[in-house]
Amino acid sequence: MKYNEAMRQLQQKKLSPVYLIYGEETYLAEKFLKALLKLINPQNDAEAVQYFDTASDIKAILQSLDSSPFFSERNIIIASDLKIFQDKLSDKDKRDEQQFTDYLAAMPEYSILILQYHKNKIDKRRKLFKTIDKYGVIVECETLNYWNINDWLNSRLRELNLRFDREAYAYFIEAVKSMDKISLGFLDQELVKLTLYTDEKFINRQTLEQVFSSIPEISAFRLWDSLCDRNISLALELYLIQKSAGVHPLRLLAFLVRQVRQMWQVKTYLNEGQNVKQIASALKLHPFITEKIVKQTNSFSLAKIEQTLQNLASADYKLKTGSDEPALMENILIEFCR
Repeated sequence: MKYNEAMRQLQQKKLSPVYLIYGEETYLAEKFLKALLKLINPQNDAEAVQYFDTASDIKAILQSLDSSPFFSERNIIIASDLKIFQDKLSDKDKRDEQQFTDYLAAMPEYSILILQYHKNKIDKRRKLFKTIDKYGVIVECETLNYWNINDWLNSRLRELNLRFDREAYAYFIEAVKSMDKISLGFLDQELVKLTLYTDEKFINRQTLEQVFSSIPEISAFRLWDSLCDRNISLALELYLIQKSAGVHPLRLLAFLVRQVRQMWQVKTYLNEGQNVKQIASALKLHPFITEKIVKQTNSFSLAKIEQTLQNLASADYKLKTGSDEPALMENILIEFCR
């Protein structure tokens, strides 16, 4: 079950005797766990919750589940990274797995078992996984990609009582699209910064840029905008900021290749007579982003764009073979602005 569906079940107060929370996105896993505990332990009674880890014995966990709660309504057991979920099991682990799966069929009504697994991916073909799925709920906390981050972003903005205007929203999504790996925990911290930075609830792009300036992807977009405005002094300044922050030239190079290639695609479609809506659909871009690229391409000839792509390809080769020359990236930026 996906995270959003599992959260909807909690909102409807639908509970299961056993939960397995797993996946690479620990931010979502922790958020679901907090929501689940708030529902089943509203008084935040510490004595109602028992914790077990990878070193814990399965028999001890099952005994705790069997024990009647004395001071609370439910017995809440949280077990993290148990050995029985590992790919390679010892003979003892296999016996523990069998005992565990047999037990799940007859769990007492007064106990809730919450399993967490943060390590390797789980083999969904195993009996263990299928048994948990049969008697409980499996919550898959996948790392989000830019194309399915909208629900999370809109939900978090509502929680923070914030709104992005059209330009800021598109700018944020485009920056996320450029990230090597999306960390919701990191993005959440940056969104919270907005509430500390300004009392405004309607966020425009300028405010977004100022608060998120430390994010390499946002800084890279500012650099790109300065290049398209042919503001070489600002572009070089932003490049030096990225360089001093430890951003590898190859990372910036990959970003520039992506932006210039998009510009080339848009320019080609424009020359074929296609409109903004058609181009946005073909390239799967936000309409605002497409409109912006269209305006940027007006300042550059197709020959200029193609030459820049060749320069970037040459720089990529030099950087990867260790034959780069001094001021390699600076020269490419200057040449693009001429």
